[in-house]
Amino acid sequence: MDALPIQSLLPQVRQALISSNQLIIEAPTGAGKSTALPFAMLDWPEINGRILMLEPRRVAARSIAAYLARNRQQSLGQDIGFRVRGDTRVGSNTKLEIITEGILTRMIQQDPTLEGVAVVIFDEIHERHLTTDLGLALALEVQASLRDDLKIVAMSATLQGLDFTKLMPQAMHLCSDGRSFPVSISYSAPPTNLRDSNTMPSWLSHMGKVILAMFNDAATLGVSEPQQRGSLLAFLPGRAEILKLQDYLASRLPQDVTLHPLYGELPAELQDAAIAPPTRGQRKLVLSTNVAESSLTIEGITMVVDSGYRRQASFNPRTGVTRLGLKRISQASAQQRAGRAGRLSAGFCLRLWPQEEQGRLAAADDPEILSGDLLPVVLEAANWGVKSLAELPLLTQPNPGNEAVAWELLAALELVDETHKLTAHGRAAYQFGASPRLAHMMVKAQLMTRGSDDQQLLGLACLLAALLAGRASGGPGCDVLDKLPSLLRGPDNHQVKQWLTRCQLRESPAHYLKAANNYDVALLLALAYPDRIARARGQAGFLLANGTGVTVDSQDALASAEWLVVADFQEQEGRSSGRAYLAAMLPPALLTTELAFLCHWQEEAGWDDAKARFSAERQLRLGKLILKREALPKVDKQLKRQALLTVIRQRGLNLLNLDDRVRQLQFRLTLAQSEDPTLFPDCSDSALLDSLDAWLGPYLDDISQLKQLAELDIYGLLLNRLSWAARQQLEEWLPGHWPMATGTHAPIRYDDSGRALLSVRLQEALGMSDSPKLLKGKLSVTMELLSPAQRPLALTADLASFWRGPYEEVKKEMRGRYPKHLWPDDPANTLPTKYTKKRMGTMSS
Repeated sequence: MDALPIQSLLPQVRQALISSNQLIIEAPTGAGKSTALPFAMLDWPEINGRILMLEPRRVAARSIAAYLARNRQQSLGQDIGFRVRGDTRVGSNTKLEIITEGILTRMIQQDPTLEGVAVVIFDEIHERHLTTDLGLALALEVQASLRDDLKIVAMSATLQGLDFTKLMPQAMHLCSDGRSFPVSISYSAPPTNLRDSNTMPSWLSHMGKVILAMFNDAATLGVSEPQQRGSLLAFLPGRAEILKLQDYLASRLPQDVTLHPLYGELPAELQDAAIAPPTRGQRKLVLSTNVAESSLTIEGITMVVDSGYRRQASFNPRTGVTRLGLKRISQASAQQRAGRAGRLSAGFCLRLWPQEEQGRLAAADDPEILSGDLLPVVLEAANWGVKSLAELPLLTQPNPGNEAVAWELLAALELVDETHKLTAHGRAAYQFGASPRLAHMMVKAQLMTRGSDDQQLLGLACLLAALLAGRASGGPGCDVLDKLPSLLRGPDNHQVKQWLTRCQLRESPAHYLKAANNYDVALLLALAYPDRIARARGQAGFLLANGTGVTVDSQDALASAEWLVVADFQEQEGRSSGRAYLAAMLPPALLTTELAFLCHWQEEAGWDDAKARFSAERQLRLGKLILKREALPKVDKQLKRQALLTVIRQRGLNLLNLDDRVRQLQFRLTLAQSEDPTLFPDCSDSALLDSLDAWLGPYLDDISQLKQLAELDIYGLLLNRLSWAARQQLEEWLPGHWPMATGTHAPIRYDDSGRALLSVRLQEALGMSDSPKLLKGKLSVTMELLSPAQRPLALTADLASFWRGPYEEVKKEMRGRYPKHLWPDDPANTLPTKYTKKRMGTMSS
């Protein structure tokens, strides 16, 4: 590590940490910021306490900790250790802990003073995971309020897309050189005539063939002989593509090539094998997700093949589901991936997309906080004591719609109250360290079994939570009950035991599995996913309580169920229904017993087209599912009003009398609102539909037929929304008429393009030097100059230019057609008139 470029920067870093408590380090790939810097800090006497360094991924955290411990000739847990989910190697004297981001959040929540911690380092902060942004925000709050001696260091290979000026305005900024060797870049897009196979998409088939060529006939691709003797790192979007390509390549690779997958869910020993140096005489092929994009150095890599794809999670607030979509990577990611080939020697990178597409890629990836599911984050925020994520010092503010949905679901699960304050139930759930839904389920199971000798339901809740947190497949089909046995032998067994211990349950997972039954499974899942209780709707599959459609494979036993509770489903691009992957059959009896609290009676009214009248009924609802209906003999005014508003929203504003006066008022108000949005309301069609209750609702009580809607004075209703001051201002800025010198009040018409059109006979505009100005001089009126017969002659927004030029042609043509009217040679300096020349002469005499 003594030769790494960061070494020359260490004296400045050391001095900066003495004089400042915030530091930003920009250091390109290979600089040594993740290794040599924290290693050196261990021996700086001015750092009096532990050093926490955050890595975005578990494999990087474990790898870096192991590498540094070897360089210190120690075992893990002495001076250097790590903490990741499910694995900890830390001792009582450990000074440097490499941890994943979520670990820091929990540490701060448990001890807001971070006692004993001197420095917190955020490595690879440019990756912008939700947990990164939240961890940094909480650390900054701790530093500002409780620990002004705490040092915070933000490190990244690039600061592109990172605005630290507002978040850390006093931070010192240091830059280091990188250490990388030149990487040759080539492009090889999949042939357009390549068809998808039954098992692999065309781009993946092309990638497999290219990788084989890299090992067997690399010279044709531009790979040098030294590079071909090295190992190859291939970037793929996810686990599924890695496994498909692994299956394709396994029997086709040369004998001296060993194949290793690398992805987040892989067991630790297999991850370690993927990043270890190849054995003597062997080359490696590592098929990896973007876990190898930064932080990790995989020994022996000289070649990179980049698919150009990544999996992007996109949360849909309407369905409450995160969709994983295949997306193109950014230019920043492409650069990071290519750089993996040049860490130890000159390298070669082959990109599987057209070269001309490279410049069209996004500069950097969007931060996860803009598109991710914010439910876990808002629970952390509630436990921290804030009522909105806007109260936290975040690099990027979240998507408001996603945040609103998250708070609503927390309230529905009884984890927060209406003010977003954590409830006692929420505090108990938070302690489990599970997702909010699963934690809620386990706490509910605790309450339901309290005081009983039979703890089966609680034990089953722990099993289900581990299964769903790990998203274990456990064989074909989507019945959760069939997948529970996988917990006895899979990697999630450790998590089950942890939660059983936390719940003070002494029996083994096998004990609770043996007594598991469909009734209890459905009950517990419904507690966690009340919005995903689903009812069959014939060939169309199932309708969830949140209004979303889902399907189950026709061969699956659950396809014939009347009721389901769906624990995991994914939306499908191009389809209106999602696909269920984990579900349980729901006994209908639960809806009248343990789950009856989820069902509510409400009154609904609507317009019956067939009978041409209003109808009303009481409905027993579970979300958007209607369980029972009872007719109401009489429709009260409030119900009728809501029914009318619903009809208008469904059919549009054309049910109302939006005549020309209304449209003109809308156009004027749109222009006025652009000048002063505080004085003038938005009266566009979309805004009027959104605010129907406020401006139209009070006037619907006497409406009994839809045709009566057309008799309402909509112009008057919209005008009444304006204050007296607003009306006066509207007339001053955007009048409906313009006073001509002849005494005529010429009409001004407005349109949806923002134009104001004044129509007047040409003779009445004589002597006007320019077109009138409206809206404080910002809007030039377009003049429509008419003939004596009121037919359009010219259209101009620059009257002065018209008099100087086009008027001459108009004059020549019109003098012969209308000889009795005035067509002067100097129109700009001629008095206007409404009369013929004869009448003018009579009047002057």
